[in-house]
Formats: sequence, C-alpha cells, structure tokens
Amino acid sequence: MVFSSNNSKKIQKGMFIGIFVVGLSTIIACSPKEIKETELITDYNRHLIGKETSGDYMIYRNGVYIDSNGVEYSPEELKNRTRNGLPENRIITKIMEENFMPPSIFELETKEKNGVFISPEIITVNGSLNVLTDTNGSGWELKAGDSVEYEFEKYKSEVVENQNILIGYVRDGVLYPSQKFDQLKGNYNLTIEESGQYYFYIINASSDTIALKEGTLRLTKNN
Repeated sequence: MVFSSNNSKKIQKGMFIGIFVVGLSTIIACSPKEIKETELITDYNRHLIGKETSGDYMIYRNGVYIDSNGVEYSPEELKNRTRNGLPENRIITKIMEENFMPPSIFELETKEKNGVFISPEIITVNGSLNVLTDTNGSGWELKAGDSVEYEFEKYKSEVVENQNILIGYVRDGVLYPSQKFDQLKGNYNLTIEESGQYYFYIINASSDTIALKEGTLRLTKNN
C-alpha cells in the first residue's frame, strides 16, 4: 500500500505529537516533590523554590526542640542525641555550635570573578550545613586584621515569612558559633582575630526549605 504525501505528513505529525506527549509525561513523572539534602538549583528542582515541603526537620520553640514527627527534645536530650554524630567529611573535625549536629555536610565551591568569590544558587533543607570553599575546594588562608563580607539573598517563600539562616566560619577544622539572619537579604561581616585556614558556612534554621540566590564573598587583606 502506498500512502499519499498528505497522508504521510499527517502520520509524521501524529507521531511527533505522540512522542512529545510521552516525553512531557516522563518529565512530569521525574520532577521531584521534595528534597532530602542541599541541592544546586537547576531546572530539575526550580519548581520547589518557596514551596511547602514534607521532609524531616527540627525547630526550636518555647525552650524545646520539636522534630517533624512532633517529638519534643530538651536541649540536653538533643545534645546527647547528636553528641557523636559528626558526618564524615574532610573539613570539620569539631563543632562549637551548641546543640547542633548536621545530618550531612555539603561543600559549595565558589567561582572567582574580579577578586570576588561567587557562591552558587542552592535550595536547602532544615539543618543542612553548607560550606563555602575556594575555587579549588580548599579554604582561605587569612591573617589577623583581615576582613570578610558575605552578601546573600534568599528567594521569597510562599510558606514562611521569616526564613532563618545561620552564617559562620570554620577555622582550622573547628566550626564556631554563627549569626542568625531572618531578612531576605543581608550581609555577614567578620574581622579575623586569629590567623588560620577559614571556610564559611550557611545553615538552614527554618522548618521548610530555603533557596538562596548567588552570593558574593569579599576578602580584604590587612596589609
């Protein structure tokens, strides 16, 4: 049987529509509904920015910590629960942030542009520890008197008004206490008091995911 050219065009068009629909269904099926740990923002997870999630979390309220199952922990109970749980990693050997132990440690390698270090866009879950590194994955060698400024901006959330993040530093393997930021954008500033190798970290202290736009890290040497 021989098809006319018009019929051939119709069949080709029908096949194209069929392939497109199947492909679209595959894309929809593969789109994640939540994330379990920090991820770089891509077209794969961008639809989760600012949305409510159903993953595990821990929040602090009225003197106790409450997990996603509604179980309450006193600060002492939480300390006992997390005391020996430091995830395997190459950067941090000790945590000085009280009652905090991350489920995982995620490295964020920066890119340098005109002397400024750019951190990538990320979407984070509650308790996630995200460590900024130099362009080669190492820390920054800083001396007393040097200064640091990290400028951040969050994507607006449709779920919570205050998206709490904690920003701080790691010096020679020790993670030191952080500063809390609940505004959409702001600056973390640090004057170096002791020389050493420094990394800088961001913790999601909100019960829901937080998405961060590219950040800028500026280092000023005290010559």
